[in-house]
Amino acid sequence: MSSSRRDFFKKLLGTGVVVAGLPPACAPNIDPAPVLDVPMPGTDGIVALVVQRYPDLSREGGALTLRFPRESGQENLLVVHPTADTYAVLSATCTHVGCPMGFDGQEAVCPCHLSKFDITTGKVTQEPATVPLKTYVCTYNAGTQVLSINILAGDAAFPAVDNDGKVTLTFAQFPDLQNAGGMVSGTPNGYGKRIYVFKLEDGTYSAVDSVCTHQGCEVGFDAGLDELLCPCHASIFSKTGVVEPGGAATVNLKTFTVTADATGVVVGIA
Repeated sequence: MSSSRRDFFKKLLGTGVVVAGLPPACAPNIDPAPVLDVPMPGTDGIVALVVQRYPDLSREGGALTLRFPRESGQENLLVVHPTADTYAVLSATCTHVGCPMGFDGQEAVCPCHLSKFDITTGKVTQEPATVPLKTYVCTYNAGTQVLSINILAGDAAFPAVDNDGKVTLTFAQFPDLQNAGGMVSGTPNGYGKRIYVFKLEDGTYSAVDSVCTHQGCEVGFDAGLDELLCPCHASIFSKTGVVEPGGAATVNLKTFTVTADATGVVVGIA
């Protein structure tokens, strides 16, 4: 991709110094949520917090950012406490230019350019961001005061990871995978992150992770580019996960093994 075309997409994504006339850090009353370093959970994918141990989270209107080991590849999580026994968990990275998120007591707010997001759905309620935040499944036990967050939960309509660490996509359920140029994406239960599966023009298949290798934002498929585009800093990846030169990311996306037969495609997640 030419540098001029890349610059065009960066401008569309608002990665300039000034966006809509507002300089960075233009929201003095909203700060990024305080950070709590946490280890990666076990195979069940559950992060458990005894809420009362963390004053920044236990008060109504409070929030914390859970920061996982960088090498884990797990994105940071924004945990918010809007009212009483209600909690919500979202990605802690704004989908505009990748700033760490804050909370105003009602919505998730980016301190850099005032993007706002619904804490239940992750949908954008105020631009300049246009891409929703990812949300996570959480449950709160009022008796034990334990908040449990499942980072491996997936889409109900997408196949889960089986006991052998594989995701099976049948052609009956996903007919697009029979056609050259076809694509399927979804989050398998047991993995917790979106994957993309492509049937390439030569008839072979590829499967890649959605986590950008720059700062962990979720990439999306751009039909105009016919490539994967990161909304945070405009990094671009091919359908086989190869990073385009000149962008913020310098490392390829994680890839998975793919096998196919007459009935469908099997992606090896483990």
